[in-house]
Amino acid sequence: MGAAPRHCSGGMDRSDPRLTDEFRQAMRRVASTVNVISICVQGAPMGITATAVSSISLDPPSLLICINRAASLHTPMGDVTHFRVNVLHRDQEEIAQMFADRSRGALRFHAGWNVDCALPPRLIDAQASILCRRIDHHQFGTHSIFIGLVEEVNVREDVHPLVYLNGRYLSASD
Repeated sequence: MGAAPRHCSGGMDRSDPRLTDEFRQAMRRVASTVNVISICVQGAPMGITATAVSSISLDPPSLLICINRAASLHTPMGDVTHFRVNVLHRDQEEIAQMFADRSRGALRFHAGWNVDCALPPRLIDAQASILCRRIDHHQFGTHSIFIGLVEEVNVREDVHPLVYLNGRYLSASD
């Protein structure tokens, strides 16, 4: 039998460091698909690794992404008309690491991408690639929520997404 669950008192302030740490630990137990969010800004491709992506509706097809306000992509997101969610395949862990590391910016779109900057870059062999027209955004805490209407979808035949769980990249079947 596992450890007894830890409980937080209902009256804790949201900035309480203990609550923040406990919440971080709880979120490490939630498996998330790994994605690269891509945009083009003044003809230059940009992207970051993100796990906070969720479908909103099938009618109309739409999704949301959450981006930390300290991320390099955050400010430019407010000025673009489109963004793309590139869902990573299990064999694309190196891409996830590259887009999570700001110092490797010049290498990010070097190979395997369709980059013309008429639209956001598409990872050619992604598990799935979803082009969205950005229609709204909201700030909340340390992040902003960007909402997009789906305009194009490309999928890879085999279904084997890269997931992130407890600080590690895994396969959905691991």
